[in-house]
Amino acid sequence: MALLHDKDIAKWTANIPFPYSKQDAIKWIQATSIDTAQNPFAIEVDDQIVGCVSHWINTKSEIEVGYWLGKDYWGKGYATRALAQMLSQPGFPATASVVAQVMTENIGSQRVLLNNGFSCIGKYDVQGRSLHLYKKDNNIIN
Repeated sequence: MALLHDKDIAKWTANIPFPYSKQDAIKWIQATSIDTAQNPFAIEVDDQIVGCVSHWINTKSEIEVGYWLGKDYWGKGYATRALAQMLSQPGFPATASVVAQVMTENIGSQRVLLNNGFSCIGKYDVQGRSLHLYKKDNNIIN
C-alpha cells in the first residue's frame, strides 16, 4: 500500500487516488475479487509486490490493459516484462486486438507499450487530460 501513496503514481493513472488509504486498498480488492472481468496480476521483484498489470473488457467491448509500478522500480524494464508475460499467458483472451490508454506526458508507459508491439493510433482529451490510444493487433508478442 505504501507504493501507491505517491502523488506521481496517482498522476499517471486513471483510478488510483492520492492520498491512497487502507480503505482504498480494501475497496479495490473487494471489487476485483467480485468482478470476473477484472484480471489483475502482481508484479513482483525479489518476492515483493512492486506493481500491478491487468486486463479487462472496456466500454467498447475491447480488451484493455493497464499497469502501475512503484516509483523506485520505474525505468528498469519490470513493467515491460510484466505486460509481455500477461499478454503471452495461455488464458489471455484471444482477440483481434488489445488497447491501452496513456497520458500524453507519460513517456515511460508509452515506451512499455511500444516495446510490447503496440502502436499509437490516436490522441484525445478526457476530463482535461490528454491521452494517447495504443493498439496491438492480433495480440502477437514481437
